[in-house]
Amino acid sequence: MKKVLFLAASLFAAAYANAQEEATQPASADVKPDEGTFSLEVGFCPFQSNSVSLQNGRLMGIYSINENWSVRAGLGFEATSDTDANDVESESRTISFAPGAFYSFEGTDKMTPYLGGELGFYSTKAETDGKTTKDVLGIGIAAFTGMNYYFSKNIYVGVEVGAGFYHEKDDKNDESGNEFKIYAQPSVRLGWAF
Repeated sequence: MKKVLFLAASLFAAAYANAQEEATQPASADVKPDEGTFSLEVGFCPFQSNSVSLQNGRLMGIYSINENWSVRAGLGFEATSDTDANDVESESRTISFAPGAFYSFEGTDKMTPYLGGELGFYSTKAETDGKTTKDVLGIGIAAFTGMNYYFSKNIYVGVEVGAGFYHEKDDKNDESGNEFKIYAQPSVRLGWAF
C-alpha cells in the first residue's frame, strides 16, 4: 500500500509542478538545459523492499558539451540483505563507477530522447552468516537509450534501458567469466540542471 501511495504522490507532485510551470511561462519557453550546463541526477528503486539502491547503483553527474552531446559519470552503491526460513542471513554490497557519453535527439519542447554508451567498473562482495561467499571484480561496456521529461525549468524525470557485455572475476571462488546483461528497472530518475 505504501508503494502505491508513494507512486500516486509522485505523479501528483509532477503533474502539479508541470501545471504551475505552464501557467507562468509562455508556450514557447524552453525548459531544457543549455550548452555548458552541469546536471546532477539520482535514480532509485522505491519498489524493492530488501535493498537500498540507486538506479543501477548510481549518482550521476552530467555535463552538456553542446545541445546534442553530453558526457556523464555515475558513482553507485547497492546493498541487499535477506534472511531465509532457517534464519540464515545473506548480504551483498556493490560499488560501481561508470563514465560514458550520449547523444540527445531533438524530441519535443519538454521531452528529450537519447542514445549512448559507457564503460562500467564494479566490485561486489557477498556474505552468508558473516562468511564471504563471493568477491567479484567486473569491467564492461554497455549501450543505453532513454528519455528525459522536463516538467519544470531544468528539472526532469527519466527512464533508461541498456545492455552490455561484462567480464567478471571472482577471487573468492577462483572463477572468471563473461556475461551479457540487460537492465530495465522499475526506477525513478530525478535530475537537476544548474
